Amino acid sequence: MVADFLHRYLKAGTTSISNLLLHHYHEIGMTTGQLMVYLELKSYLDRGVEQPSLKDIADHLGTSEDQVNQLIHEMVSHKLVTQRLVPTASGKDTAVYDFSGLIDQLTKIGDQNDPNTDTKEPTTSREEIFKQIQVEFGRTLSPMELQYVNQWIDQDHYSTNLIHLALKEAVVNGKYTLKYMDRILLRWQQSNLTTPQAIEADRQRYEQRRQSRANTGHEMTEKIPIFKLNDQ
Repeated sequence: MVADFLHRYLKAGTTSISNLLLHHYHEIGMTTGQLMVYLELKSYLDRGVEQPSLKDIADHLGTSEDQVNQLIHEMVSHKLVTQRLVPTASGKDTAVYDFSGLIDQLTKIGDQNDPNTDTKEPTTSREEIFKQIQVEFGRTLSPMELQYVNQWIDQDHYSTNLIHLALKEAVVNGKYTLKYMDRILLRWQQSNLTTPQAIEADRQRYEQRRQSRANTGHEMTEKIPIFKLNDQ
């Protein structure tokens, strides 16, 4: 029996964790629940399992699959984990977990009290955008969608105010997709509209032009004479 247990013990393998993460995970905004999910995911990734079962992870942690999924969503929103597409042997792409963001957050711990460190946009503002989109869309954003919004802020450098305006315009037009919002943001960027004030001014100019064209058409219609054939 001892030999069987030892065999199973060795076959199960081990999962290592950096002491820096273990001692400072709270400082990067990570909860104990998120840390446990990270360790579960890492245990699978270390064995080459890129798409572990969330149900199995939930069973291991004694919680629900929905709770595990929620914790992963929270880690994505805090930029601790992302999902990236990698090609498989069959030629198809599959999404895998990438914890590079977590490592990046750990490297910043020593700079938190440095007055020369650049201050970035508060996390609460980013989280508020996630909440607003989910409320308006009437559903929870997927990890890939959360990453998409993060890219707007971090790579495209769209302000959260502009993203909020793009969301409002999408809702007004009944388009509840990030792709539609992305087209709006891209159009504003190409038009060099970088502030809410500039967007509002552009919208007012558009309305004035539209109203002017409508009035011109009305005047032209009124000036067209109508003749009766028997009057000639």
